[in-house]
Amino acid sequence: MFGKKSKDDILKPKSQKTPNLKKLEDLYYAAEDARQHAYAPYSDFKVGAALLVRPNEDSVMPINKIYTGVNIENGSYGATLCAERVAFAKAISAGVLEYDIGQNPFIAIAVSAGEEEALPCGICRQFMSEFAPELIVVTKSEGQIRIRNLAQLLPESFQLNKEEKFAIQAEIAAQAAAGPEEAAEEPAAEATEEPTAEIVEEPDAEAPEEPVEETADEPVAEAPEKTEE
Repeated sequence: MFGKKSKDDILKPKSQKTPNLKKLEDLYYAAEDARQHAYAPYSDFKVGAALLVRPNEDSVMPINKIYTGVNIENGSYGATLCAERVAFAKAISAGVLEYDIGQNPFIAIAVSAGEEEALPCGICRQFMSEFAPELIVVTKSEGQIRIRNLAQLLPESFQLNKEEKFAIQAEIAAQAAAGPEEAAEEPAAEATEEPTAEIVEEPDAEAPEEPVEETADEPVAEAPEKTEE
């Protein structure tokens, strides 16, 4: 389910470049539904996001697609993920950038935090501006849908020049398309034979000959000669 509106109203034909107010409102309800799955045991502040992506002219995807995200907290607060970045990560890991190099496939993102209006935090604004500086940001305040442009929320964001960015994205897409079989094979490192230690057999040590004691010949007592009486 995509909220109170039909999801078919959200997924407009690719020939239509900008969603109208009704479609953006429907996108917000998709974010509101996604919010139910947020993991926020520490703050109890649950956020849902819904990112609307368009295909390029050569894409096999016939209609736009929605990627949702939720905030995922962590006991180590720095490891917490925001809903907006989760939605973008899901879209990019699904291959969105691979089929839309040099163009902007991201149309709009809606963010819901229940009764409170939730604008993307600073790090999310910079993260999203890497891929879609002109992204439409949809929130709700006091029962009214509010529409802003990401460039309004983050003016003069840090950006590499477009040529460098597209070159980097094109290189990543080319590597992904090549697959492991066509990837350049790195020359296998030649195994160098380690010198074998020579075993030198030492000759058995000969025991020194002990000098033989010379025994002195004892004089033999001569028998007395017999005399005739």
